[in-house]
Amino acid sequence: MIRSDGGPALDGEAPVAVRRGLTARRPTREQGILGGLMLLVFGLYAVYALTRHKHYLTTGFDLGIFDQVVRDYSRFQAPIVPLKAPGYNLLGDHFHPILVLWAPLYWIWDDPRMLLLAQAALLAVSMMPIHRFTRRRLGGTAALWVAGLYGLSWPLQRMVQFDVHEIAFAVPLIALVIDAVDRRARWLTWLCCLGLLLTREDMGALVLLIGVLVAVREVRLGLDRQLRPRRDDVLHGLALMALGVFGYWLATSVVIPHFSDGLGFVYWTFPALGPDPASALRFMITQPWSVLVLLVTPFRKTQTLLALGSSTLFTALGSRWILLTAPFLAQRFLNSRELLWNTNFHYSAVLAPILFAAGVETVNGWRRRLAKRPEGVLGGRLTSGRLVRGWLIGCVALWTANMLLVAGDYPLSRLAMRAFWTADSRAESITRMLPLIPRGVCVEADNAVVPQLTTKDYVTRINRSDDMATWMILDFSRSDTGWESPTPKAAYAQALERGFVPVGQDGVIVVLHRDAPVDPVCTEL
Repeated sequence: MIRSDGGPALDGEAPVAVRRGLTARRPTREQGILGGLMLLVFGLYAVYALTRHKHYLTTGFDLGIFDQVVRDYSRFQAPIVPLKAPGYNLLGDHFHPILVLWAPLYWIWDDPRMLLLAQAALLAVSMMPIHRFTRRRLGGTAALWVAGLYGLSWPLQRMVQFDVHEIAFAVPLIALVIDAVDRRARWLTWLCCLGLLLTREDMGALVLLIGVLVAVREVRLGLDRQLRPRRDDVLHGLALMALGVFGYWLATSVVIPHFSDGLGFVYWTFPALGPDPASALRFMITQPWSVLVLLVTPFRKTQTLLALGSSTLFTALGSRWILLTAPFLAQRFLNSRELLWNTNFHYSAVLAPILFAAGVETVNGWRRRLAKRPEGVLGGRLTSGRLVRGWLIGCVALWTANMLLVAGDYPLSRLAMRAFWTADSRAESITRMLPLIPRGVCVEADNAVVPQLTTKDYVTRINRSDDMATWMILDFSRSDTGWESPTPKAAYAQALERGFVPVGQDGVIVVLHRDAPVDPVCTEL
């Protein structure tokens, strides 16, 4: 049997290309359509992100942080992030050396907007492996529809809504590793897994599960064919499992403690499970029902789970690939940090390629079983082709309903709103106040103004400059000035006590200044 890409058909694949008379080489027209879809997704996300930035809706957490990191890398310096604390090396916070790949972009344009464009490009590129994975099973036309639905899915839209994050790299890598494992492209699988480990420390759990799927698949195929599994294939899966464990240990027990002055990994926020991973594992083994209850309560967690499943009409639940969602779901819904439980921010983006690949595999399984029944079902009306078309129509209908009914929650819907393109009075006030702050000074800035200053100044959070700051800018339209920072009213009162005086006010924006010695670090920009 021949695959659509010219190789032997894999387990679970349908020889769609052969049955329809397609050549092994992907049609030029199909490539052009896919390229057009990718450009469309990139353009929409880039325009949305740049417009948000223009209207001062991007923030220091996280666009400002990654801007400071990538600028340091572009100058061949350690990733010191004053927004966390003066002299703070961000490798002591999370393990994401893959951000070095963004450094050359700053040789072209040294600006945080370059990161917004880079993230939009990574999301668009991730459509390619999803298309290829789907094409082997459902054919070229269905693959284009799935790639489009995936590229415009709400988890990716939510990521664009939230500035920039290192897991933008994980999205295409996850899509690519699923496709690589499916095609038995061993070296590509390893490269993707190594890339994932360099993206974030928690990707070690994902690499472990990828190894499990590889090893179990080879054993299952051997049993189905009444053959002994090939030893090197099973060892390949076991090696990936070991790589995942080693990668997590190296990042959390060696690298992060080294750069955090021995403080260790500080993102263990699972008090319901225990004080450390060992106690958490013990809890999950001895009290599985308690874990299941914790995964779905309070109801906000259930709502998010339903939203994730609905992206593919819950078909993802019937596939082996759904196992790869486990570490991400556990990390979010067993966590005590409530902001992880919602559909907001970027947390769902890494799940999108898994859900769509899993949904496609499930539908292909149904299609193959249905194709074996010449008479079809439901009186012969339901055929394999109609099954696939019905699934796609259902996914498109649900996507459209989401865009219309909860328009304010999604970037693509907001692009159709006049208010999105118009700067409000707050944005106009910031535009008039920013020129008061000179270049090369130390500034304590409101979270919403940080990305506008990091290109030219040494920027920290409010009250986080070790008293080096001589300038401050506050936004009184906000309830706080940033993560773990005081309210604007409290920050203003504290600033007056520290010797700052207001030198400009326009609407809700206030700029303050004080005369004080400037630490040399503030001028080395």
